[in-house]
Amino acid sequence: MKPLALVPMLLLAGAAGAQPAVPPAPTVPPPDAAELRRTLAPFERLLEGLPPVLRERLELHARAWLALSPEEQARLRLALADWDNLPPQEKLALRERFDAWEHLDQATRRAVLLSRERLAKMPPEVRAGWRARFDALSPEERLRYRFDPPTRAAMDLAGQLFPFVPAEEHAATLALLRALTPAQVDALRRELRRLPPNRRDAFRVQLLEQDAAGRAALLDPAP
Repeated sequence: MKPLALVPMLLLAGAAGAQPAVPPAPTVPPPDAAELRRTLAPFERLLEGLPPVLRERLELHARAWLALSPEEQARLRLALADWDNLPPQEKLALRERFDAWEHLDQATRRAVLLSRERLAKMPPEVRAGWRARFDALSPEERLRYRFDPPTRAAMDLAGQLFPFVPAEEHAATLALLRALTPAQVDALRRELRRLPPNRRDAFRVQLLEQDAAGRAALLDPAP
């Protein structure tokens, strides 16, 4: 990855620390089904209204929470209390950055954190030079560099296939497209070419309503 591509992500890494951090990979046995259900119980009504890709994401968060030690959970609760006290505009900006950080794959996260360490050891004038290069980017370029290559590819694909996605469905649609295999992307393109333009968005919504098995049934070729 080019050095300049990591500079905006380094800013994300710092922003991620301002919100509850993404938990590390669990080092304890995964929770049993009953414990997971108890953790998700307060979100039962919310889960009913979410598309499958976001329900799966919330369950992953619950598993990560249960994998934390009591001390780690206590620190996260304190971070959440600090978050509640932030002004709304600052919350919005941090939420956007954190959402981008959360979508980075593990390899990109590791590269960002290692580069942050290297950047911290650079002379102040060198760091200022990198900052100036970042500040010179257009808002659109800065936004794209918040995401790792797979997410940028999903954003490009969404722009090609579904140019008018409602704002509240952007995250779910990107998660959907990221989860597709190359063969499924090809199948999706073929299906959309077959459909009249006024039915293509309905097919996107249909895919959002499916879990991974349902999407495979719609997009994978018959054996």
